Amino acid sequence: MMDSQTLRAPRRLRGVAALGVLTFLGAACTDSSSDAPIEGAVAEDPAPIEGVHGMAPPAVGGTPSVVVLRPAPSASATGRVGETPRIDQLGLAFTPTQLIVTTGETVAFTNSETIGHNVHVRVTDVDSTVLLVDTDPGGRAELVFEREGGYDVTCDEHPGMRAFIYVTSSPYAVFAERDGWFRIPDVPPGSYTASVWSVDPSLRIERQVEVSGAGREVNLVPGDLGDGR
Repeated sequence: MMDSQTLRAPRRLRGVAALGVLTFLGAACTDSSSDAPIEGAVAEDPAPIEGVHGMAPPAVGGTPSVVVLRPAPSASATGRVGETPRIDQLGLAFTPTQLIVTTGETVAFTNSETIGHNVHVRVTDVDSTVLLVDTDPGGRAELVFEREGGYDVTCDEHPGMRAFIYVTSSPYAVFAERDGWFRIPDVPPGSYTASVWSVDPSLRIERQVEVSGAGREVNLVPGDLGDGR
């Protein structure tokens, strides 16, 4: 027969094991609580968005809205300076697919492929052709854009190839995102007319905007002309 010490030994071992489990669980709870937010802590405000920004109408038929800021007539504005804008044909696509140019500026259309294309440029509002020319491999064609507004660019040989050009006399113009969000950086303080161009004429609006600081939020969605502040 086993003595009483032998009978009590397993119980003591089980007690030691249970104590170890409780100690481990206690340490785990202590560690997890260290990641909890401190009660009463104040979250930092997000950095302000610089430039004129806000919402415009969303894209229509794949063509985004264009937001333009026109300085007051008495203000001076510096136009865009750089190389001749270019739209290339490569990989059965126009690159870039969206381009903003200054009124009177020349755009070059090139073909970097080994197959032939053509360039067909039409005024979006009236579907009037202003350029229709073949572009052989390595070829180049140019067009001076004298009139403000939107222009569709296609290749009659490959209907899937499309691009869009917007022409403006203002140096402050951007394509909005597909959902309508836009931002125009580096806008000096002053009075501006903010306008929206869209494929849908009913979405085109304009309003007066005063820019006095690093950031200015503007709502350019028809039917809701509040500042969105």
